[in-house]
Parts: sequence; C-alpha cells; structure tokens
Amino acid sequence: MHVQSAYNVLVPLETSGTAGLYALFNTFAGSIDLVDQSIVDGLKSLQRSGSRLIQLRTAASFEGRCTLSPPVLDYLDARGYLFGSLDEERIHARFVYEEMLRLHRQIAGQPLAIVPTYNCDLKCPYCWQRLYNMDSPIISEDMVDSAFAAISQLVEPEPNQPVDLAIFGGEPLQDIPELRDRVLQICDRSKSAGYSVMAMSNGVGLAKAAPYLAGKIDQIQVTIDGPAEIHRRRRPLPKGDSFTAMVEGVDKALELGIRIKVRVNVDLTNLPRLPELIDLAREHGWLDTGNIDFFAAPVKNHNPNKTINPESELLEELLKLVDRDERMSVFDLSGFSGIKYFQGFKDSGLFSLHRFFNCEAQINFWLFDVHGDIYACWEAAGTPDLAVGRFHPEVEVHDSKLQVWRARTTLDIASCGGCTSQPHCGGGCQFHALEHGGSVLSSSCDSLMEGYTMSIQRHADWLMERAIKGDHAVGLVTTDGVRTPVTRQFGLLEESMTSAGFGMRCA
Repeated sequence: MHVQSAYNVLVPLETSGTAGLYALFNTFAGSIDLVDQSIVDGLKSLQRSGSRLIQLRTAASFEGRCTLSPPVLDYLDARGYLFGSLDEERIHARFVYEEMLRLHRQIAGQPLAIVPTYNCDLKCPYCWQRLYNMDSPIISEDMVDSAFAAISQLVEPEPNQPVDLAIFGGEPLQDIPELRDRVLQICDRSKSAGYSVMAMSNGVGLAKAAPYLAGKIDQIQVTIDGPAEIHRRRRPLPKGDSFTAMVEGVDKALELGIRIKVRVNVDLTNLPRLPELIDLAREHGWLDTGNIDFFAAPVKNHNPNKTINPESELLEELLKLVDRDERMSVFDLSGFSGIKYFQGFKDSGLFSLHRFFNCEAQINFWLFDVHGDIYACWEAAGTPDLAVGRFHPEVEVHDSKLQVWRARTTLDIASCGGCTSQPHCGGGCQFHALEHGGSVLSSSCDSLMEGYTMSIQRHADWLMERAIKGDHAVGLVTTDGVRTPVTRQFGLLEESMTSAGFGMRCA
C-alpha cells in the first residue's frame, strides 16, 4: 500500500527539450526526478484522506486513470515520494527533525555575536531597530571580559568545529575612541580563542577604523543599497553624506587587505539600479582585488502596520534582471533560500538537509549585548523581554525563554500544516512571526518554494541532460518505466568518497 508524500511538488517544464515533462521534487527526501504525464496521472491515483489510503490497484486502470507498474512504485517509494500512510510520514518527519537538529548542532559553525553599542549614526527607514528605543552606552572592558567568560561556559564546540563571532550593533565602527578600543578588545579576544571575527557596518566610519582593524579582523560586512542618490535616501546620515564616506571606507579597507562583503538590501524600489553598483566597483578597482563579494538580501517588513510586495514578486523581478544584465552575475543570490538550496544541489547532488527549523536561533546562536543580556536571535537583540538570560555579573540562562527559540519547528505550527516547504523553511523567521502573528508558533512565509520552482524551471534543460547522462542525482521515469534510476545516497560526494577509498555503497 502506498500514499503520496505530503512533500511532493510537481513543477511543469516548458523548454523545447523538456516539453511534456515535470520535475517531481520532494523537499523531505531531497529527491528530484523528471517524470512524464503517465507518472503524474498514476500519482494522482494514489488518493489520501487523513491517514487512510485508497490503494493503487495493479490492474490496467484505476477509476479510468493510468496506473504505475510495480518497478516504478518501488523506485518512487525508495526515492521518498511514497509512504505507507501519512501518519507514518509524520512519525518519520518528527524523528528526522530531532536527529537533524542534533546533527546541525554538532557540525554547523558556532555563531556568536557581541553588541558593543546599539547607537547608530544612520536612520534607515527599513531598519527594525528604529521601532525601539536603542539609545545605549558603549560596552565596558569588564563587560567584554564577562561576555567571553560566558562564551567559555555556554559554548562547547566539537573538534574542528568553527566558531564565528560577529561584532554587531547599532554601528560598531563609529569614530569614537572608547568604542574603537572595545571593538579591538573583542577582536583580540576572539583571535586568542581561535575564532574567526567579522564586523557588520554601515561603512561611514570604516575609513578611520580600517587601519586599526587590519590584521585583526577576517571580514567586514558593509551595506550598500545602490548608487549615490539611492543609497543616501535609503541610508540617510543626518547632516552628512553616508555614500561618499562609505565608498572611502571600502577603498581604504581593501587597500589594507581587509575582506569586504557587500550586502545590498533589495526591494522593488532599488532593484533596477543594482547593476550600477558593479560599475562603481569596477571604477574603484574593487573587483580587481579579489577581496570583495556582493550579495543581495530581501528587505523584510518589520512593521506589522505596513505591507510590502511579496518576496516572491521581488525574486521574479530579480531573476529577470539577472537574465537581461550580465553585471548581475557578480551578485550572490543566496539571500533567497530556494535559489541557494538549488545551487547547492547543482554543486553537490544534495539538497539542504531537511530541518523543519529556520535559522541559527533554533540551533546554537548566542548574542551578548552592551547591557549584559543574552539573546538567541539577532533581531530580538535590544528587546529585554526577549532576552534568554544574563551574562553579567553572573551567567544565568532562563531555559523556558531559551526553548521558545530553540524548540520551534514547523511540525508544531498549525498554519504550516500541509505545506510542502516545511522541511526547509522552518516556518520562516520566528521574530517576524512574533511581530506579525503575535506568537513564534505562527508562520512567516517567504519565497523559498518560489525560489525552488523558478530554479527548476530555469534549469530544465540542465536537469534533462543530467537525467539522460545519469551523471548527477536526477532520475528519469516515464511510461516506459524507470529509464535513469538514482542510487546515490550522498550525491556527487559519493564519487569523491569512493575515489578516496571510503568504498561507499549505494542502498
């Protein structure tokens, strides 16, 4: 007896080489196969109602519909598209969630952050921190020492597990001597502990900060929202020029060998001007350094009283711009998770590990702020009611508050029930869910599934070529049967494992 997985997705393919075919994609199993209409009709014959099943008959027809042969059924079952019942799949999903959460906590890099001040010299209209009173002092030397003492108690990385510490804000690179001393103290303590360290900055104070940071910091993330007039409007510096100062800062940092990651906060208003940023980068010789990256991140709506265009619309327009302007090839689009995960599949033959959780807030993130509070979420920082503990004068973690973040899963969010994105999206950002839905156990949907769908359709011919050659983790199943089976458990990694002498055996 079989029933379709609740996580099956059918994407019609429309290129000349794939006409009449569909991509059968399962977000839980991480499987993708190309199938024709006969397989689609056969899958439709597998009716489901709760945990009850109307079994697919092996006769020539079932209520007038095409049926699937036993070899095809066995293959689809092995690939995770079929289960004995939906109850069986739900039990399996809960088990996998718990195991994957444990695995991620063991192998994912350990993210940390310290906020030396919540003050910022810019007044960006889309910043979530503008909703709260963030005026603050500068962290003290003793408080920094307390933060690292707390890290030594709370963080026990596995052997060879990287620890990545971010200096966050507010704006940590303002030209204030006391603040600079604390930032350098955090850098020195991080390096002594073997951590990689980065800072997130608006770039206004970077030109003056860079000489002090050279050799002490691994990377600085600088936000640039477009050419001069766009950037100044979206990231205003009261009584000043945020753009010119930022450009001078990036120039200086790159001159000193500091790696720069440019983040562009994108919405439909600044999207058409993104290619001009690459012109700017070329004019200043930034790309020639090999020490700068650009990535696009969708602007999130942090104001429940306002609406913005759906992220799926932004992604669609972004991909159109990528198609018509070669300058966009410089941008990393991993800020859109569906795009990122499909690219990972192209590179490795594996989709993202099924998670049912959204971000590091559910895994192992710790943030320590200027007031001595501990947070489990970047965006919750500065809202005392959302703190999960204290690190000064003593370390104290409130387990019930921490578990609000650590234990959230789409398996427990009612509005996520029946959604095929569940295994990868984790219900979206839980801080946004709290802002807009009043509870972390509400969903905050983004463009993940649209990203998957658009990626699959844009790569239809590539998928077909891989399926025909059998050199990737893409299968082909038609009315003639299983034409190209996928037997790889570990995607393209299996080849390197075997060549290295590990002798991996397919199931």
